[in-house]
Amino acid sequence: MTQLVIEGHGVSVTLDPGRTYRMGRDPGSDVVVTADRVSRTHAVLRFEGGQWIVEDAGSRNGTYVSGHRIQRVVVGPGTRIGLGDPSEGGIMTFRAAQPQTPPQAPVTTPRRTPVATPPQAPPQASPQAPLQAPPPRSAPPRSAPPHSAPLRSAPPREPGRRPSGPGYAAPQQQPAQASPAYGGGATVRFPRTGQWREPAAVRNLTGAQVVRIGRAPENDMVVTDLRVSRRHAELRITGGVHEIVDVGSRMGTYVNGRRVQQARISPNDLIGIGPSTFQLVGDTLTEYVDTGEVCLQAHDLTVTVEGGKVLLDHVTFPVGEKCLLGVIGPSGSGKSTLLRALTGLRPADQGIVTYDGRDLYRDYAELRSRIGLVPQDDILHSQLTVRRALIYAAELRFPDDTRQHERKARVDEVLQQLGLENRKDNRISSLSGGQRKRVSVALELLTKPSLLFLDEPTSGLDPGLDKSVMQMLRGLADDGRTVAVVTHSVANLDICDRLLVMAPGGKIAYFGPPAEALPFLGFTDWADVFLAFDDPARDWAAEYARSSPYQEYIAADLIKPVGMRQPVQRELPPKQQSWPEQLSTLVRRYCRGIVADRLFLGITVALPIVMGLLARVVPTGNLMGPPNSNGNAANLLLILCIGGCLTGAANAVRELVKERPIYQRERAVGLSRSAYLCSKLLVLGLITVAQGIVLTYVAMLNVKTYDKGVFTAPLTELSLAVALLSFTAMTVGLLISAVAKTSETTMPLLVLVTLIQLVFCGALVHLDGKPVMEQLSWLVPARWALAALAGTLDVGQLIPHVQDPPDPLWSQDFGTWILDMSVLAALAVVCAFLVARMLRRHEPAVMRGK
Repeated sequence: MTQLVIEGHGVSVTLDPGRTYRMGRDPGSDVVVTADRVSRTHAVLRFEGGQWIVEDAGSRNGTYVSGHRIQRVVVGPGTRIGLGDPSEGGIMTFRAAQPQTPPQAPVTTPRRTPVATPPQAPPQASPQAPLQAPPPRSAPPRSAPPHSAPLRSAPPREPGRRPSGPGYAAPQQQPAQASPAYGGGATVRFPRTGQWREPAAVRNLTGAQVVRIGRAPENDMVVTDLRVSRRHAELRITGGVHEIVDVGSRMGTYVNGRRVQQARISPNDLIGIGPSTFQLVGDTLTEYVDTGEVCLQAHDLTVTVEGGKVLLDHVTFPVGEKCLLGVIGPSGSGKSTLLRALTGLRPADQGIVTYDGRDLYRDYAELRSRIGLVPQDDILHSQLTVRRALIYAAELRFPDDTRQHERKARVDEVLQQLGLENRKDNRISSLSGGQRKRVSVALELLTKPSLLFLDEPTSGLDPGLDKSVMQMLRGLADDGRTVAVVTHSVANLDICDRLLVMAPGGKIAYFGPPAEALPFLGFTDWADVFLAFDDPARDWAAEYARSSPYQEYIAADLIKPVGMRQPVQRELPPKQQSWPEQLSTLVRRYCRGIVADRLFLGITVALPIVMGLLARVVPTGNLMGPPNSNGNAANLLLILCIGGCLTGAANAVRELVKERPIYQRERAVGLSRSAYLCSKLLVLGLITVAQGIVLTYVAMLNVKTYDKGVFTAPLTELSLAVALLSFTAMTVGLLISAVAKTSETTMPLLVLVTLIQLVFCGALVHLDGKPVMEQLSWLVPARWALAALAGTLDVGQLIPHVQDPPDPLWSQDFGTWILDMSVLAALAVVCAFLVARMLRRHEPAVMRGK
């Protein structure tokens, strides 16, 4: 057996064959190498099969021997390896140890506990004492600003990337061992995912019966992330049997990706709580935290729609940690479809997406909160200030046991991170396009996602703002997350680490460093590339699949999943808040937005007054005369009906279509559809009912009527009928808004619906006894409202009838009046139900079951 010494960068470590050594820039590494291009955890050194092995641990810049990038290599005396660079920087050499070396020789003793060493509890540690997490280490700054950083010649590597190449044999997986002292755990590989992780906390279970896990400081293991409930879960130990029990958390407790209320735990099981994963390791419970440095891989993604049209055609590529991926391609090449498939919002029909080795589609309920998506349209309520909008978003995205000061602190942290602290009190509508996009990104960063996807974030921005947004994304990736951006702009692609070029038909034309894209495609200008895509004779995907860039940037980096996706019943993501809490947040946000929009507020107040005054202009005659004495008696009722229809429908006709991007994104992160609809019905309903009452009182001012209507004062009955009509018309307006594709199409539909109300209300055309027309009028709210109004004033007896008798629905009796009002209310319920169904059509596919 050869005993080696590794030397370089002021480090000299005599290697013990019984240990496993972690090499990297992290000060906690066993062999600390401080060169700029060295990753925090760069490589692992172990003694295996009678020889020393160096294995790259997913480093960004690679490990080199004799100028060649390697994944796994045998080392011995005289071997030189380059960490991050083949010729300079992290050069380390190996030599044979000299037994006669004096004790005072400069030897650095490794600080980490060896992986193979069984855990020993320190004598002074109490089994029940919680172990506190150390402060998170911040990543060192890049050697150059994000916008001027040179493109890397080697692809970014994922943590725990499986070695490949001739002669490689996968090492035998051993159960991970961790030190019982906090921070003493060695970097280990998860047996289920193959990914490297360093323990964030370790809890000794000796003598423990219950280990409480949650955000509150009194828990035995504290997870400070706001997505975790204050009392989240308990690990209960009875007779050597371990059970995890969810104690009413909002985000849920997961075992191997499946949400559980109570489940038995074995050492091979992974317990998911917020961003943390827990695993039994011997007599300890070890916590691993998703800090954002994760890899994403697409394997054979295919999407086909009705008619057999293929939107994605066997798309496969890897994205490493801290990587900024740019996605470009002509219109119709499947970019947005790819984005929805990668985020899980619209799973691919075939293929699998892995999140650090885990099936994203299968474990979507657990992993959803770790993925952020910024759609092309701003997901902002423009009437609100920046900080207020973020606070409401935090209320919807964090559990309802999160305290207000905790949410505000997280909002202020994000504002500072994105440089928006000076704009926090500005109304969003007053911001520039680039600043609004930053606020949209801030909404997603509230939950600290490890993956961030953006769809056309620079659309409509000038070149300066375009560059500013891309530099922001570069910085977000450098901070420790994977960022993918779909864009049509090619001006700042050099900022990206990787570029994915999509060809028509949803195929990959190129994947690799941006600097190599144009030479590979055979052009000098992107416009020529997009024009060349129109040539149906050229098979772009086949050319790339046969190329060396495919082997270097996809085949060499791809980690084959344990098994391709099997048909499973996907779990729906949980709601972060209870239904009443969501409703409260939505109502308060909606009311604040209305109050902030002074133009809308002014129109809301003035509209019923103006329409009531217009009703006074129309002559109504004597409403207290003898029978057949007033042919104009129905004019006033017609004005009241049309006024109620217009005020109600006009309030709501654009409400849903203008908020559709906001609703779709919030629905994807757990918003309740019924809570959203109820907030609209409640706020708009109160406004509309108040407008109906004001309209009635203004229109009936100084108009003499009989002292009693059907059962009470006429003015009261008239107000009830107009208010209910306005509310029903408001639900009709919501239905129009839910059906319309754009805001521009809502006004023609509003005009059409108003004309239908006018014709079929019964004031202009006698409908009783006329086939088809009478039946159609039953679906028109104004028909029943006019009948209730006519019954209150007994208008049927005031209008002269030469041939047709009075409409029986106008009869002044209690039963008929209740029938009119009941049908009117039933139409409102039916419209609200249809609105809910239409909302479902616009939701992400993954949420349509809720």
